[in-house]
Amino acid sequence: HRAHPGYLATLSLDRAAQLSSALDFLAASATGPPAEQAKRLADRLAQEPFLVNFLPAVDNQVLVELFSSGTKLPVGKTLQATASFVERLKIFGATVDSVLAAGRTDPSEGASELESFIARTGLDRKGDLKLFFDLFRDRDRETSQAVTSALSGETVRGLMRPVPFQLRTILSPAELLSKLGVTPGAVSESAVREGLALLIEEPSGNYRVDEPLLAALFELIAGRATDNPRETARLLLGTRFPLEGMILAQPGAAALLFKSDIDVALALVKDSDSLLAPPWRIMYRLIKADPDLAAGLLAEFHRRGETALVAESLGYLAYDKDRLERSPQLPISLEEDGHFLSALFRAEGAEWLEARIGESVKLFRQRVEAVEVSPDFLERYRETLEFAAAFLSDGETRTGLTGVIRRAFGLS
Repeated sequence: HRAHPGYLATLSLDRAAQLSSALDFLAASATGPPAEQAKRLADRLAQEPFLVNFLPAVDNQVLVELFSSGTKLPVGKTLQATASFVERLKIFGATVDSVLAAGRTDPSEGASELESFIARTGLDRKGDLKLFFDLFRDRDRETSQAVTSALSGETVRGLMRPVPFQLRTILSPAELLSKLGVTPGAVSESAVREGLALLIEEPSGNYRVDEPLLAALFELIAGRATDNPRETARLLLGTRFPLEGMILAQPGAAALLFKSDIDVALALVKDSDSLLAPPWRIMYRLIKADPDLAAGLLAEFHRRGETALVAESLGYLAYDKDRLERSPQLPISLEEDGHFLSALFRAEGAEWLEARIGESVKLFRQRVEAVEVSPDFLERYRETLEFAAAFLSDGETRTGLTGVIRRAFGLS
């Protein structure tokens, strides 16, 4: 509504004017203490009873002040539901104030009182815990952070399932990682795996909240990879660790992980998220991070019978040229694509590479015929490979690779 305030006026809805007026009021910047805001809201409700339907969008403390003022409010289902919610706000508000008061004196005392509340409430009552921690954070961000930071690691790990968003918005990324046992010097593999599982399996649901934590996680894993790449790589097996994000954020450290142990590297790629980041997408990211490494892994996959994975990985390059022309800011490099192809050409030979590209072409030709991919897929695929080869400085390799590509596509 802020971006397009006149939109509702263009609709032929009976309540368009009421909706627009209500949204005008709600979209206005809130000023003054909660009691003052509640008074303005009460006055507006007297003029526009329809506004009662938007009470769930009002700030929690303003709602408490509104319902405590004795103001007569328009009746309806929304009011009944909101009144019930406000009663819960009042109940939890008193506990929040008590924990904060103790925490301002001594964060450990506040943490002790908070742990008692959590034990009484139970981790299965997610709605109550979410409401409590929302109020807790909004009432006093500094004290809520100090108190939550004083909680035991066991308590924080238990809270990750019911209140992952709230913990991420109260604690700093470093604090939360530490509470979950994911630290640079952590020696317990099981503890680190448990912490990683909680981070990955219990996201906040808001990428703006999750991204800073993931960035801190990638930096931490990069540090461990620098010190002990093989141990760190083995640590990530079976954890659903976001490999793609790690490769994009820390390409050098990611390459160290994959170079440390060929069997672990292949397992990390093959066991990656089949929906969000399938193996061929991980291979694609590795081509950009370290073309020689990616070429070696692809050849090893073929030696171990993973022909479909090899064909898919090569095909993932298909639209690089087209996408780069449309959006030059994308993390795409035709030079790295060429480097990758030349590494395969030199290490495995022209005949081998022609056969692998040919298998990929055959796979995607079948998909074109089945209308599973765009009709221009093969044309874009060939263009990308030829342009990538054209970037090579060695004339003999460039000529040989271009011939391989053309033969694989049946052009010569």
